[in-house]
Formats: sequence, C-alpha cells, structure tokens
Amino acid sequence: MPIRVAIVGVGNCAKSLVEGIGFYTQNPAESVGLMHPHIGRFLPSDITFVAAFDIDARKVGKPLHKAINAKPNKTMKIGSSLKYPTIVQRGPTYDSVIPQLREYFIYESKSPAIDLVKALQQSKVQIVVNYLPTGSDKATYAYAEAALNANCSFINCMPTPIAKDPKWRKRFEDKGLVLLGDDIKSQCGATIVNRALLHLLKIRGIKITKSDQTNYGGNADHFNLHYRPQAKEESKEHALKSSLTSTDAHPHARMIYTEKNYDHKQAKIKIEGKIWGKAPVSIDLTLEDEDSPNSAGVVVDAIRAIQKMTQSKKVKQAPEICAFLFKSPPKQYSDDRALERFNQIVQGRKGPF
Repeated sequence: MPIRVAIVGVGNCAKSLVEGIGFYTQNPAESVGLMHPHIGRFLPSDITFVAAFDIDARKVGKPLHKAINAKPNKTMKIGSSLKYPTIVQRGPTYDSVIPQLREYFIYESKSPAIDLVKALQQSKVQIVVNYLPTGSDKATYAYAEAALNANCSFINCMPTPIAKDPKWRKRFEDKGLVLLGDDIKSQCGATIVNRALLHLLKIRGIKITKSDQTNYGGNADHFNLHYRPQAKEESKEHALKSSLTSTDAHPHARMIYTEKNYDHKQAKIKIEGKIWGKAPVSIDLTLEDEDSPNSAGVVVDAIRAIQKMTQSKKVKQAPEICAFLFKSPPKQYSDDRALERFNQIVQGRKGPF
C-alpha cells in the first residue's frame, strides 16, 4: 500500500523531494544518496503525493508535478517527476508571507483558502509534511491542528516549536499518530558537519574558544531568513551547543542572503580551541551543497519512519528518533547515539549500525 503524503509549501524543498521520489522509483536498483534504502519494508517508491497546498498564484490550481517547476523554484533538477493527478490547493496565508516576499518572490493567489481538514480527509492523507518558511508560526500551528483533526501524522521541517512541546506530542500520541520535528537536519549540511567537528575536538580534550557558522544562500527561504532569522539561528545554535560543555564558547550561527547563490549554499565554519598547554588550534572549513536536495534526503526517511512506527504502534517513541532527523528535537543525542536509537526503534536492529 502506498504512503499517502500531503505537502505544505510547494517550494524548492518540495521540488527536490518529489523529483527524488521519481528518480528512485524509476531507478529501483539505485541506492546512492539514500541514508536508508529500506525502512522496514518501505522503499522511497512507496511514497505518493496525494495533496499539496500553497498560496502562490503560479502554483495554485496546477498539477503538483508541474507546480514544482513554477517560479520562483529553480533548484537543481534531480530527475523527471512522476505525473500525479494531485492539484495544488490554495492554503491559508496567516503569517507565511512577509511584505518583502510579496514584493520579490511571491504572487499571492486571490482564490479563497480551502477547508484544510476536509481536503486532507478527502485525499485520505496519512502524513503531512510542513515546508512553510521559517517564522510561519501561526500557519504551522494551523496545519498541525488540521492534521490532527484529519487523523494525519505531521512532519515539521521548520523551526516552529511543535515536536518539542509535550502538549502537542500528547495530542498526536493520544490519536495513535506520530509528530516529528523540529527543523529538519540536512543530510550533509553545515550543522551536522559542524557537530561532527565539535564532537571530535571534545573527545580529544580540546576547549572550544570560538564556534562560528555562517550560511550563505539565495533562494526564497534564505531571502525570508534575511528578515526573520531568529528561530533558524537559535535552532542551529541549539544543535551545536549540545556537542559542547558549559565551559566552552557559545556557538554562533548566522544566515546571510546572497542572491547569486540561489539554492547553492555555502557555509563557512570557524572553530578555535586550546590543546596541550593552552596552545592554539583552529579549523576553517567551507561546505558547499545544494540546499533543497539536502533536506529531501532526510524527509524521505522521516515519512517512512512514521509509517513503520504507526503500523508497529510505537508512536510514543517518536521523540527519540527526532534526534537523528531534526536540529531541535525534544531531546538531543550525540549523532552516533541518535542513529543507534533510530535503527533500534524504526529498523528493529539491536546494534548501533
């Protein structure tokens, strides 16, 4: 049986996810780029997109496989999308668009917003993936509420604190649903690389005196972050701080919009520390990646993990697997421990890997 998914926000991340599902479906022997080719018996090809919501007039009313290529989307093409009968519906706006986005990126549809609960129920959605822009707290809560009322699990890819909130988690658990979040941890992004470096330095007995991370990007989400970066920067700093002790320097993360980069992100990581006899050591690293595919490589695991946990009635263990998939989970683990718990809970493995 297919895993029936709804996408909230048909932007670049959605484009990468939809095209990626098409790529692995059309190339079933291909496993390069997959963290988990199988999750239980579920493959990427088991995922189907039965509903999608956006507010941009260039996307609303179009089939999903066409809407993912509408402006302002222009991340790299992974492959040909499968052709879905799914039509992008007009979702509610709430706080998802700041005035500057309207001026440069978004052409808001004049169509009235649909009834979210009814739309989810009619499409028999099982899992809702939230790709709204950072800072869209009211809109994110509205979609989470609709998911609950329509008996759908929810993946919060953005920093809005939902999965960290015990009240929200309990509401999903009480209905036998899974809530995952918050703020997707990219497959090989700056935060996971920075955490690995900090962990290495700490197990080698090094005191961290400086930890700076600056992300440069030019897509619509980075433009949005230029005006409301706080939640994203706090999420990144929270993820990095979990690798440090109270005597280390507080990590700093910044988001800088550079139009020329578009979806090609550059991250500058600067770490300084003290080794034997307080002698200095430093690391300067530049990571370059395609931002949206980096997200999709994790979301595909989150979707299949929910399906496996729902079927095996392990919904109350959802907070533990969040540490592997998200920057700001209910509880932080080291990355090795997070993978170990993910495999134990979702894959049924006894060992760490």
